[in-house]
Amino acid sequence: MSVLTSSHLNDKPLRPEDATNITLTKDSLEAEDNNGRFEIMKPPGAWKDFFDKMLSEKGRGNKRKAANFTTPFNGERYRCILADSSGGQVITMRKLMSSIPRVEKDLGLDWNAIRPLLEGSGLTIFAGQMSSGKSTTMISAIEQLGRKRGNLGTVEDPIEVEFRGGGVIQREVGTHVDSFAEAIRDFVRQYRNTIMVGEIRDPETADAAVLAASLGHSVVGTLHADSAIDIPTRMSSLLDPKLARILPSVLRGLWWQHVYRRGDGKSKPLPIYESLYVTNSVRQIIADGPEKLPQLMNEMVSQKRVSMAQSATAWIHKNQATAEELRQWLDARGRINDSQLDYVR
Repeated sequence: MSVLTSSHLNDKPLRPEDATNITLTKDSLEAEDNNGRFEIMKPPGAWKDFFDKMLSEKGRGNKRKAANFTTPFNGERYRCILADSSGGQVITMRKLMSSIPRVEKDLGLDWNAIRPLLEGSGLTIFAGQMSSGKSTTMISAIEQLGRKRGNLGTVEDPIEVEFRGGGVIQREVGTHVDSFAEAIRDFVRQYRNTIMVGEIRDPETADAAVLAASLGHSVVGTLHADSAIDIPTRMSSLLDPKLARILPSVLRGLWWQHVYRRGDGKSKPLPIYESLYVTNSVRQIIADGPEKLPQLMNEMVSQKRVSMAQSATAWIHKNQATAEELRQWLDARGRINDSQLDYVR
């Protein structure tokens, strides 16, 4: 399969400093930005020097183990992973945010749909696949809450962006604390009203997040999931059985999203999302087990919330994309009540 680079699509090639994701070796640099543009090039001098420096500083020891670190470079902060491979050492780099985007103006999302999912105490999950923008949305939503969030504690790997103002404790796993779970437990003792968990990815973190939410904290975290109604199953699979039983009672809001990027360097990324406010009837469906979860589509309809299919269809109606481009989000995906929804097949 041939590689399609931005130079085929746009007169202005993608520069490494404009890229969000970079894969760097001694001989090549692969760059990709948030619009999906992709470029492969020889590493410019400064980037080659950076590679050599990181190899010298971080590449010692057991080559079978990757080195994870955050470092400044060229006026930006990057999350890096240095690892050995059949082709030699490689550094993957993700540019971290310099400022927090605005929910509606910058991300194109509906704040009125997100806001109720964060009110009061409980657990709110922002879910999606890799590179779906779920962490960015979560951070932007917490920032937009302002003083309503109260004292804030964040545990991240790495810290994505610095929250301004008082009442904030931010900790990076591996730098300030050994694990997500340990930081969550500390935040409970430190009277953090809102606890932000950068990623719920292991049983210990999931258990700590649910326990903190059960104690009256507002806990917000990200999780890998295929849809909003997939979130309870993914979360339950990580939990200790005793805590899995109380999950329905602590869940507060479910948000799932993806971002469609055309990759032409001109088209704006299109957010596709769905959400569900966790009411008593939603809790009962979740408590009844996985086979009942498709009924959550009924709840989405009754709450007049947008499904992923409706969200995708809105872009089609606005002539921003075609049905073929957004097909994977228009398909039923096995959900029994998608036929109720008004969208293009």
